[in-house]
Amino acid sequence: MRRFPPSAMTSLLDETPRYHLGESTCGDLTVADVVDVGRLAKFPLGYGTSAGDEELRTLLAARLGVAADEVLITTGAGTALFLVGLLTEGEVVVVQPGYPPMAGLAQGLAERVRTVRLRFEDGYRLDVAALRAALTPRTRLVMLATPQNPAGVALTRDEIDAVLSATAEVCPEAMVLVDETYREAAYAEIESFATVSPRVITSGSFSKAHGAPGLRIGWLTVRDAAWYEELRRAKFTSAVACGTLDEFLALELLRRADEVLAGKRDRMRAGLAAVSDWVAEQGSRVSWIRPDAGAFCCVRVNSGAGEFYERLAAAGVAIAPGDWFGDDPAIFRLGFAHEPIERLHEALDLMSEALQA
Repeated sequence: MRRFPPSAMTSLLDETPRYHLGESTCGDLTVADVVDVGRLAKFPLGYGTSAGDEELRTLLAARLGVAADEVLITTGAGTALFLVGLLTEGEVVVVQPGYPPMAGLAQGLAERVRTVRLRFEDGYRLDVAALRAALTPRTRLVMLATPQNPAGVALTRDEIDAVLSATAEVCPEAMVLVDETYREAAYAEIESFATVSPRVITSGSFSKAHGAPGLRIGWLTVRDAAWYEELRRAKFTSAVACGTLDEFLALELLRRADEVLAGKRDRMRAGLAAVSDWVAEQGSRVSWIRPDAGAFCCVRVNSGAGEFYERLAAAGVAIAPGDWFGDDPAIFRLGFAHEPIERLHEALDLMSEALQA
């Protein structure tokens, strides 16, 4: 039996704190925000296709610079990562800290997992030399993210080129999976790596930047035709197709994505400004990494982290502690756009009290 590691992150879904600063989403859309609900009354609930709705794939492909037949629609980005991991035979290299299910999938499915650590002290920049040292001729998959979760730090083109160069030299059969879920939740434009190389697979979803995690619609871009076909078959075998209603709503959301994303970015910028001011007010009590994207950032408590977390919990403020991500427990992910700005300010005041107590 394959075993997957337990995750405390399930509390993000299963618990309801007074102030939720652990979430990485930017406020949830409603169905009425996406479509005239009257159009749903006679919507047919038959099967979709194994690759996903053609128009949805076409619009996504246009945004990503690939062909429609290089886009595979999946049940959220989590399933996209699972499918890639399921088809990988050999060793996997995972860059951490990162999205915990990514490491969990590797541990549950791979022959062997090698981990490359990013450090708060280095601004969570990728150490390409360390990644290269982790590669072996048995490596078949390298898993990383840009922008990275939990810090929101984005990879540069030079860094991804260096990763591809290292894999070409050491493990030329390996694919590089780049999770781009937060790419469009950016404060300045961040390029997709979907077109960089046929050895690059990218993943994304409507959950984070767009604010529609309830749709459970994600995607993969796969330029290698053989890999695409294997992934499509694996999706069909495990799920047949995505929900047609989910795909329809995702398509309607994508038609007005620029408008939705602009509003979400305004909300994120307001939250980021509030956190920036809050960090400055704390003086030497905390340090942080300013994110390139995402509705969150990483903050380090410079002393007394355990007591700080206890006081926060007592005040009803939830954050995402670093050990969820395989990071230092004194570091936590602070979500600053899930709550409305007024409630964010209230929660930050409670955090100040918890630091000063």
